[in-house]
Amino acid sequence: MGPALSLLRDGNGRVHLMYYKEIPYPIVREGQHCPVDLYVKIRNDYRLFAAKGALITREHCRIFSRGNTTFYICSSDSESAEEFLKSLLTDLVTDPHLEPEAKADIIYSSSMRSIRQVFQGLNHKTLREIEKTSEFVVKLILSDKRVMNELVKVKSHAHFTYQHSVKVGIFGTCLAVHLFGEGNGDHNLQALSTALFLHDIGMTRVPRKILEKREPLSDMEHQIVMKHTVWGHDRLMNANYLTSQAASVVLFHHERCNGKGYPFGKTREDIPLYARICAIADTFETLTSSVSSSSPMTPFEALTVMQRDMAGAFDNRLFRAFVEMLGSC
Repeated sequence: MGPALSLLRDGNGRVHLMYYKEIPYPIVREGQHCPVDLYVKIRNDYRLFAAKGALITREHCRIFSRGNTTFYICSSDSESAEEFLKSLLTDLVTDPHLEPEAKADIIYSSSMRSIRQVFQGLNHKTLREIEKTSEFVVKLILSDKRVMNELVKVKSHAHFTYQHSVKVGIFGTCLAVHLFGEGNGDHNLQALSTALFLHDIGMTRVPRKILEKREPLSDMEHQIVMKHTVWGHDRLMNANYLTSQAASVVLFHHERCNGKGYPFGKTREDIPLYARICAIADTFETLTSSVSSSSPMTPFEALTVMQRDMAGAFDNRLFRAFVEMLGSC
């Protein structure tokens, strides 16, 4: 979310432009000092909740917990607000006193911001943001399995393209950590996680009216959608961000082990391992999503369909590991 603009009139009658940046993280903790001036929005006005340096009291926490309070930072320079948010995220996700559910919510909201930015403009800055998000996701899952459990359960009503990319990134990263663990130096989990979050970057070239269509797509519309894997590969190549992980995931995540996928109809071991991981996460998220489907399936129903109706489409070893991972959550 970009900075919100407000007008402030001082004692001399002069009008000043004020920018407010949303903080999507729960930063109010009793006994800590407020790291920056915090504002809350009341109708169209921004009111000071706690000044920088103020001690957060039990009353502050009580007020915050009464509803879904959103805090804002006031800044004439949105860049400084962004830097604060980045440092804040690091502190929060490593806080031993923060519950796994809260950490999962923080990571999810951060992932959604990063995905929205990279879809709106693929460049060095937005790619670096998604890399940082992936790093946090991997570290959290490795450090506390309970966080993985909560990440899998996170619900959202965000824009469906962003939500899908974030959920596939999370499901795929969880599966990769489950498969490869922490000690396997053959796999760069952070780079793989980044690639998983970026898997649908080619969808930016698909017309919005097709993406938002609720009725079945026509053959021509389906052919257009199918081009997103090649378009995504081209976008990353043009942005000089074609890592081996990104190339394999973005280009091949719709290939199927039975040869019925696209764009090349590859089979089994000819499909890169990371693309096979993404294929499972991508399909599962699509079947269970309340945004992409008018009648979303339960996880059990989705897994049953993937095993029965899509027999041969997925790597059996990876699929069993995915079922095992979900069963432990």
